[in-house]
Amino acid sequence: MNNYKIIEHLYEKNGIKNYKLRDTQDLLKIHGVDFKEVKGYEDIDDIHRAEYEKFIIDFLNGLGLESRMTLVPKGIYYVEDTDFLIPEDDYFIVVGGIVESIDRNGVKSILRTWNDPEYKDEKHTESEAKRYLRFQYEHNGRAEWLHVTKNGSEWY
Repeated sequence: MNNYKIIEHLYEKNGIKNYKLRDTQDLLKIHGVDFKEVKGYEDIDDIHRAEYEKFIIDFLNGLGLESRMTLVPKGIYYVEDTDFLIPEDDYFIVVGGIVESIDRNGVKSILRTWNDPEYKDEKHTESEAKRYLRFQYEHNGRAEWLHVTKNGSEWY
Protein backbone atom coordinates (compact mmCIF):
# COMPACT_ATOMS: atom_id res chain seq x y z
CA MET A 1 0.00 0.00 0.00
CA ASN A 2 1.49 3.37 -0.95
CA ASN A 3 1.71 6.30 1.50
CA TYR A 4 -1.25 8.10 -0.08
CA LYS A 5 -3.51 5.08 0.42
CA ILE A 6 -2.27 4.72 4.00
CA ILE A 7 -3.20 8.34 4.80
CA GLU A 8 -6.60 7.93 3.11
CA HIS A 9 -7.17 4.81 5.18
CA LEU A 10 -6.22 6.63 8.42
CA TYR A 11 -8.75 9.40 7.69
CA GLU A 12 -11.45 6.88 6.95
CA LYS A 13 -10.60 4.75 10.00
CA ASN A 14 -11.07 7.89 12.13
CA GLY A 15 -14.50 8.56 10.60
CA ILE A 16 -13.36 11.38 8.32
CA LYS A 17 -14.86 10.68 4.92
CA ASN A 18 -14.21 14.17 3.52
CA TYR A 19 -10.47 14.01 4.44
CA LYS A 20 -10.67 17.29 6.39
CA LEU A 21 -9.00 17.46 9.79
CA ARG A 22 -11.47 18.37 12.52
CA ASP A 23 -8.97 19.39 15.18
CA THR A 24 -5.40 18.98 16.40
CA GLN A 25 -6.16 15.51 17.78
CA ASP A 26 -6.84 14.38 14.19
CA LEU A 27 -3.55 15.96 13.18
CA LEU A 28 -1.74 13.89 15.79
CA LYS A 29 -3.62 10.62 15.15
CA ILE A 30 -3.42 10.75 11.36
CA HIS A 31 -0.22 12.63 10.54
CA GLY A 32 1.70 12.09 13.79
CA VAL A 33 2.20 15.86 14.24
CA ASP A 34 1.94 17.30 17.74
CA PHE A 35 1.44 20.98 16.98
CA LYS A 36 2.65 21.88 20.49
CA GLU A 37 6.07 20.30 19.89
CA VAL A 38 6.98 22.86 17.21
CA LYS A 39 9.91 25.13 18.02
CA GLY A 40 8.74 28.45 19.47
CA TYR A 41 5.38 27.17 20.76
CA GLU A 42 6.48 27.39 24.39
CA ASP A 43 7.44 31.04 23.90
CA ILE A 44 4.16 32.37 22.49
CA ASP A 45 1.31 33.49 24.72
CA ASP A 46 -2.08 31.79 25.02
CA ILE A 47 -3.79 34.10 22.51
CA HIS A 48 -1.19 33.31 19.84
CA ARG A 49 -1.34 29.61 20.71
CA ALA A 50 -5.09 29.63 20.00
CA GLU A 51 -4.49 31.46 16.70
CA TYR A 52 -1.86 28.92 15.72
CA GLU A 53 -4.13 25.99 16.62
CA LYS A 54 -6.90 27.37 14.39
CA PHE A 55 -4.48 28.21 11.60
CA ILE A 56 -2.67 24.85 11.43
CA ILE A 57 -5.92 22.93 10.86
CA ASP A 58 -7.33 25.42 8.33
CA PHE A 59 -4.00 25.61 6.48
CA LEU A 60 -3.57 21.85 6.21
CA ASN A 61 -7.20 21.37 5.16
CA GLY A 62 -6.50 23.77 2.29
CA LEU A 63 -3.86 21.38 0.97
CA GLY A 64 -4.32 18.06 -0.75
CA LEU A 65 -3.42 14.84 1.03
CA GLU A 66 -0.14 14.50 -0.87
CA SER A 67 0.97 17.98 0.25
CA ARG A 68 -0.03 17.27 3.84
CA MET A 69 2.16 14.15 3.78
CA THR A 70 5.27 16.19 2.89
CA LEU A 71 4.68 19.19 5.18
CA VAL A 72 6.70 19.30 8.40
CA PRO A 73 6.06 22.17 10.86
CA LYS A 74 9.38 23.68 12.00
CA GLY A 75 8.47 26.76 14.04
CA ILE A 76 5.82 29.19 15.22
CA TYR A 77 6.82 32.65 16.43
CA TYR A 78 5.17 35.94 17.25
CA VAL A 79 7.44 38.39 15.45
CA GLU A 80 8.20 42.01 14.79
CA ASP A 81 9.36 42.50 11.20
CA THR A 82 11.15 45.69 10.15
CA ASP A 83 12.38 46.54 6.65
CA PHE A 84 15.43 48.71 5.92
CA LEU A 85 14.61 51.30 3.25
CA ILE A 86 16.44 53.79 1.05
CA PRO A 87 14.63 56.46 -0.98
CA GLU A 88 14.54 56.10 -4.77
CA ASP A 89 12.67 58.82 -6.71
CA ASP A 90 9.06 58.71 -5.43
CA TYR A 91 9.30 55.39 -3.57
CA PHE A 92 11.53 53.34 -1.32
CA ILE A 93 13.66 50.28 -2.05
CA VAL A 94 13.78 47.54 0.58
CA VAL A 95 17.47 46.76 1.09
CA GLY A 96 17.37 44.63 4.20
CA GLY A 97 15.44 43.77 7.29
CA ILE A 98 15.28 42.22 10.69
CA VAL A 99 12.75 39.77 12.12
CA GLU A 100 12.69 39.49 15.90
CA SER A 101 10.67 36.94 17.83
CA ILE A 102 8.79 38.27 20.85
CA ASP A 103 8.25 35.86 23.71
CA ARG A 104 5.33 35.81 26.12
CA ASN A 105 7.21 38.24 28.42
CA GLY A 106 7.86 40.75 25.63
CA VAL A 107 11.55 39.83 25.32
CA LYS A 108 12.81 40.11 21.74
CA SER A 109 15.45 37.97 20.09
CA ILE A 110 16.72 38.06 16.52
CA LEU A 111 15.19 35.35 14.39
CA ARG A 112 16.47 36.51 11.00
CA THR A 113 18.32 39.42 9.39
CA TRP A 114 19.14 40.11 5.79
CA ASN A 115 20.87 42.81 3.74
CA ASP A 116 21.22 43.38 0.02
CA PRO A 117 25.01 43.53 -0.49
CA GLU A 118 24.55 46.03 -3.33
CA TYR A 119 23.32 48.63 -0.82
CA LYS A 120 25.39 47.65 2.22
CA ASP A 121 27.14 51.02 2.53
CA GLU A 122 24.05 53.19 2.00
CA LYS A 123 22.30 54.87 4.91
CA HIS A 124 18.82 53.47 5.39
CA THR A 125 15.70 54.21 7.40
CA GLU A 126 13.48 51.65 9.05
CA SER A 127 9.90 50.95 8.09
CA GLU A 128 7.12 50.77 10.61
CA ALA A 129 7.39 47.38 12.29
CA LYS A 130 4.80 44.75 11.40
CA ARG A 131 3.75 42.13 13.95
CA TYR A 132 2.32 38.74 13.08
CA LEU A 133 2.65 35.02 13.72
CA ARG A 134 5.36 33.47 11.58
CA PHE A 135 4.85 29.80 10.71
CA GLN A 136 7.97 28.06 9.43
CA TYR A 137 7.78 24.66 7.80
CA GLU A 138 9.38 22.29 5.35
CA HIS A 139 7.32 21.31 2.32
CA ASN A 140 8.57 18.80 -0.23
CA GLY A 141 12.03 19.19 1.31
CA ARG A 142 12.08 22.99 0.92
CA ALA A 143 12.10 25.53 3.79
CA GLU A 144 9.12 27.91 3.62
CA TRP A 145 7.25 30.28 5.94
CA LEU A 146 4.00 32.23 6.17
CA HIS A 147 2.63 35.38 7.78
CA VAL A 148 -0.41 34.36 9.85
CA THR A 149 -2.88 37.19 10.52
CA LYS A 150 -6.51 37.91 11.41
CA ASN A 151 -6.58 35.67 14.49
CA GLY A 152 -5.22 32.73 12.52
CA SER A 153 -7.80 32.91 9.75
CA GLU A 154 -5.60 34.46 7.03
CA TRP A 155 -2.08 33.73 5.83
CA TYR A 156 0.24 34.63 2.98
